[in-house]
Amino acid sequence: MRSNVRNLSTYDITRYRRLILRRVLAILHYMKDIDINVIKQRAKAFDYLFDAVVVTDLQGIIIDWNTSSEKLYGYSKEEAIGQHVNVLHVPDDSEHITAEVISAVEKFGKWSGEVRMLHKDGHIGWIESMCVPFFDEHEQMVGALGINRDITDRKNESERLKYLAHYDHLTDIPNRYLLLDRLTHLIAQSERNQSTFALLYIDLDKFKTINDTKGHAFGDQVLKEVALRIKQSIRNSDTVARIGGDEFVVLLEKTSNKNNVSKMIETLTTSLSRVFIVNAEELKISCSIGVALYPDEGNTTDSLLAAADKAMYKIKYKGHDEQDI
Repeated sequence: MRSNVRNLSTYDITRYRRLILRRVLAILHYMKDIDINVIKQRAKAFDYLFDAVVVTDLQGIIIDWNTSSEKLYGYSKEEAIGQHVNVLHVPDDSEHITAEVISAVEKFGKWSGEVRMLHKDGHIGWIESMCVPFFDEHEQMVGALGINRDITDRKNESERLKYLAHYDHLTDIPNRYLLLDRLTHLIAQSERNQSTFALLYIDLDKFKTINDTKGHAFGDQVLKEVALRIKQSIRNSDTVARIGGDEFVVLLEKTSNKNNVSKMIETLTTSLSRVFIVNAEELKISCSIGVALYPDEGNTTDSLLAAADKAMYKIKYKGHDEQDI
């Protein structure tokens, strides 16, 4: 790919770097009271800027970059120059990034955003990036300047906190907060499409006795296995969430046939009645399942949960053989 790049003379390189550094300093708010002589003296600072600076020509070919770019992307300057800038992007992202950058530069004179980056060794990270065009002394656009900062750790921490806010830390299934969010969206969707769905409220029978006699660590292992069995019993489009100690809720989307709901309850009951083996000890449990159908038995999150909860307690205290949908 090196053949696609015109040979730059020492004069060209010096001119480019002067233009580039001037642009970088302006972006970083260091241009106040700095004359051209100071900029020339600081030209060597290009390689020591904290941010990774990637310079491309009008065809997107890398024509220069600094030491921080080598550290960020893993390529030496010799390896990078002559390659298309897309080599730094995750392949699936290249097309939409290019379109977004061109559109923003045309409208606003610059683009900034957070995008995925592709390291030389193949691992994927995240960068905070700004792209601006730069011009020669005749105000003709000669290329683009990308200023990039690694934010991978920040993004990972953000995703971790987001996960903790939406998922149960013990069972790794949605928690009450995420359930309510999905239920709200499902109600709105069902209202638009005039479709129905079922909400199942599952409570483990006498689970407190297990915790009291076997200990909470033992009980936690049972809960993890319960969550796994429920998840394996439902469709990928459905949702299972843990909303309390031993309480789970299942959303069965687009379920208009009551027989299908009855079959799902039977499937769940059979799955949860199989022997549990925890710490080499066998255990059998049972559960009570209440049902609420949208919109017949509720058309809000609160009314559906209350109806299913009430039906669950009716089953628990009057006997599982009195299941009524």
